[in-house]
Amino acid sequence: MTTRRYAARRQLEEFLSALFLPDELIEIRFIESWISRGRKKSRVARTAQWLRPHELISCYDEITDFARREFANIYFGVCPRCHEGDSHDHTIKTVRCVWCDIDGIAVEQASARFDEAGIPVPSIVVNSGSGIHAYWLLKIDLTSPATRSKIASMLPYYYRSFGGDHVHNLSRVLRLPGTFNYKDSRNGRPPLPCSLCSCAPAQRYSLEMFRRWVELAEHEPKVILPGSFPGTPDKLSPDEFSGGRVQALELASRLDSPTSDRSRRDFAVVCDLLRLGLSREDIWQLVSGRSKFESNGRPYFDVTVSNAERTVRMDEITPPKAGSIN
Repeated sequence: MTTRRYAARRQLEEFLSALFLPDELIEIRFIESWISRGRKKSRVARTAQWLRPHELISCYDEITDFARREFANIYFGVCPRCHEGDSHDHTIKTVRCVWCDIDGIAVEQASARFDEAGIPVPSIVVNSGSGIHAYWLLKIDLTSPATRSKIASMLPYYYRSFGGDHVHNLSRVLRLPGTFNYKDSRNGRPPLPCSLCSCAPAQRYSLEMFRRWVELAEHEPKVILPGSFPGTPDKLSPDEFSGGRVQALELASRLDSPTSDRSRRDFAVVCDLLRLGLSREDIWQLVSGRSKFESNGRPYFDVTVSNAERTVRMDEITPPKAGSIN
């Protein structure tokens, strides 16, 4: 093993020990991404795996060699998975940290943004090769539906305070430190290391530290999905509005799961979001950074949502067949 590979593997061990318990499962995805004719493209290079920390370390050489051959970016699920195959928001039972992704920025610039926003030093900082990932470890694991919902709801407001990425679901995947960023490598872009910059497992924060963003989410739900439900928000009870918002976020999170037919999956998700009562722009806000909507952009979305609107309208006007159950 080369000195560089040994150091990268040690970084990965340190990182995993801070975020996961020995028996917890980590979702691992292998995705190539590149630019073709000005559009983002991606492919699943290998079936997703669910591994315990020691299993991931044991196969480190094998998966990084595969990634190098296939230009595959290796991603991991930030929150532990309960069972093999878990990849949706509703399957997340434990939240151990608050995280963020900021593109096109150096560590020093990110630190300045955090200071300006009144945010303390992250417990963990990773250089992703094209930006930074930061993690604030929590003093207590969040395991109740109520506290997990608070974190999920407040993340957009938290990111907005310092310019973080807009994708904020609990089943979020990020680049794995100790691997390489192979974005657009098939077109000759040199791979860039995704490396651990700092890791302080003892530096942990209470949920109280995030109170102001939690309160923003509780009092300004329209910021996430403006005007997106049947009737205006003032005609809905807080519980009804919050429940619909969470349902919409969970539906959109299906776009982050591996599938052999992304177009069909994208169409089904858009249909379900339309049935929930969301407008075109609300749906675009939810899906624009995911699946083929990210790589193919607004033209792909417009075609998909137009077809979905026709399907949903037909469902509404077509009477059920005899013997069917509604």
